[in-house]
Amino acid sequence: MRLPVKILKLSEVETKTILGGPIKVVFDKETADTKYLTFAVGDFNPGEGLKFHLHPESEEIYFIVKGSGTVYLGEEKKPINVEPNTAIYIPPNTIHGVKNTGSEKLVIAFFVAPGREESKVVE
Repeated sequence: MRLPVKILKLSEVETKTILGGPIKVVFDKETADTKYLTFAVGDFNPGEGLKFHLHPESEEIYFIVKGSGTVYLGEEKKPINVEPNTAIYIPPNTIHGVKNTGSEKLVIAFFVAPGREESKVVE
């Protein structure tokens, strides 16, 4: 059976606090009955971000749409400065987090596959 195509505007998607940050989950198992993918957008004010977390089985891609900030990667939580048009691939079981260290909004598109896995918060 073929699933229907879904089209959403970000303005139609509720913002939720996920991992400590404002996230719009655009497509996932609840909103579009996706099997393999979650797509979300984070819209962070200066100082906001996501807690350190990992996905034991899922891969993730961050794509920086607007603003600047810092993405932290790996056991050592290495800081990586990011700006628009930067893409970051995060393998499964990799600790990562993000913080808007800039002076304007930081907008990040998140792609997670498989998308049905819960994130595990780490200290």
